[in-house]
Amino acid sequence: MSEKIKELEPTIQISSTSISNDEVQNTSLESQQNQDIESQQKNEQNSSSTDSMKNFYVIASGYLLFTLTDSGLRMIILFQLYNLKYNALQISSMFTLYEFFGVITNLFGGILGSRLGLKFCLLTGLVFQIIGIGLLCGLRLNWGKTIVIIYIIISQGFSGIAKDMVKLGGKSVTKLVTNDGQQSKLFKLVAWLTGAKNSVKGAGFFWGALLFKYIGYIPALLVLLVMNLIVIPPALFYLDHTLAVSKSKKKLSLKEIFNKGRDVNILSLARMFLFGSRDLWFEVPVPLFLRGPIGWSYLETGAFLAGWVIFYGAIQSSTPQLILKPARIYPVTSGKILVPFTIILFFATIGIAFGLQFINIKTQRIPLIILIIVGTFIFAFIFAINSSIHSFLILAYCHRDKVAMNVGFYYMGNSLGRLFGLIIGGILFTYLNLAACLWFSSGALILCTIISFYLGPIPEDISLKNQS
Repeated sequence: MSEKIKELEPTIQISSTSISNDEVQNTSLESQQNQDIESQQKNEQNSSSTDSMKNFYVIASGYLLFTLTDSGLRMIILFQLYNLKYNALQISSMFTLYEFFGVITNLFGGILGSRLGLKFCLLTGLVFQIIGIGLLCGLRLNWGKTIVIIYIIISQGFSGIAKDMVKLGGKSVTKLVTNDGQQSKLFKLVAWLTGAKNSVKGAGFFWGALLFKYIGYIPALLVLLVMNLIVIPPALFYLDHTLAVSKSKKKLSLKEIFNKGRDVNILSLARMFLFGSRDLWFEVPVPLFLRGPIGWSYLETGAFLAGWVIFYGAIQSSTPQLILKPARIYPVTSGKILVPFTIILFFATIGIAFGLQFINIKTQRIPLIILIIVGTFIFAFIFAINSSIHSFLILAYCHRDKVAMNVGFYYMGNSLGRLFGLIIGGILFTYLNLAACLWFSSGALILCTIISFYLGPIPEDISLKNQS
C-alpha cells in the first residue's frame, strides 16, 4: 500500500503544480483585464477633461472678446452723446433698457441655458450684439433729442440681452469643467476669468475712446461689429451643444424660478446692493465729471476708466492666492466672510463722499483729482475682493445640474443693482452732485452688509475641506 502511494506522489505533485499554474495564469489574466479597464477609464476621463477644457477655452475667449467690444461700445456712445450736449439723466435713461433686459435675460436666459445649453446662450448673445451695433450705425445726428433717446434705448436693449446671454455662458462653464470637491480649482478659475473679464473691460474703455477719437463714430462701430463676428465660427463648430443642458425635463413652477434656495436668494439680494453701490457713481457720473468740471480729454477719461477697471480685474484674479491666503481666511467656508470686506468698503466710500463734499473744485482742483484717483482705486481694491468671493460663492452654493439657472438668477440681482444705480445716479448727478451719488452708495453698502450676515456655510457635499 505504501509503495502504491509513493508511486502516486509524483502524479499528485504534477497535478497540484498544474492547478497552481492555472490559478497564476487566471490571476494574471484578471489583473491584465483590470489594468486594461483602468487604462480605458483613464483615457475616457482624459478625453472628457480635454473636451471640457476645449469648451472652456472657446467660451472664455468669446466672453472676453465680447467684453472688449461691449465696454468699447459704452464709451463710444457716452462720448457721442456728450458731444450732442445730453445731460447725465438723459444719458442714463438711454441705458435703462440695457440694464432692464439684463434683468429679464438673466432670469429666463438661465432657464434657456438649462434647456438648450451654453452654446445657444453664447451664439444668441453675439447675434443680438451685432443687431444692436447695426442699429447704432443708423443713428442720424439731425434727429430730434426725443427720437435719439428712444432709438438708443432700443439699440441698447439688444446689447443688454447680448451681454447677459454671453456672461451666462462665461460664468457657468467654470462649474462644468471642475469636479465636486475641486473647490480650490473652481475658486481660482472663477477668480481668473472674472478678473480677466474686468481687465479686458477696462481695456475696452480705452479702446472705445481711442477708436472714437481717431476714426470717428461709424467706423468705430464697424470695427466692434467685425470683432463680434470673429467669435461666431469657433462657437458654432467647436462647442458641445449639450453643455449645461439639465437632465430634468419637468416644467418649472413660478416658485422654482424665483426660489433658488436660501443662500442663493440671499447672495443675489446682496449682489444687487453691492453693484448698485458702484454704478450709482461709476457708470455715468464719474466719466461726465472728469470730462466736464475736471476738464479731461476723451483719452484721459478713457485711460482713467480703463486703468481703474484693469486694476479691479487684477485684484479679482489674485484674490484667492495673494489676499485671502496671506490673511489666513482661505479656504472659504462661509458666505459671512463678505461682511468685514463690505464694512471696509463702506468706510472707503464714506471717505470719498466727505472729500467731495468739502473740497472746492474751483480753488482746489489738484486735491480733488488726487481724491478721485486715490479714493476710487481704494474702492476698486476692496470691491474686487468682494466681487471675487461673490462669484465663487454662487457656484459653490448651486448644484451643477442647475448651474445655468442659478447663475442666471444671481446675475439678475446684479442687473437690478446696476439698473437702480444707473437711474438714481443719473438723477443725483444731474440735480445735485457727485458727492450725493457717493452718499447713496454708502447707504446701499449698509444694506449689503446686513444681508450678507445671513449667508450660511458652503454645503458639506461641496465644502472646501480638501482645498490645498
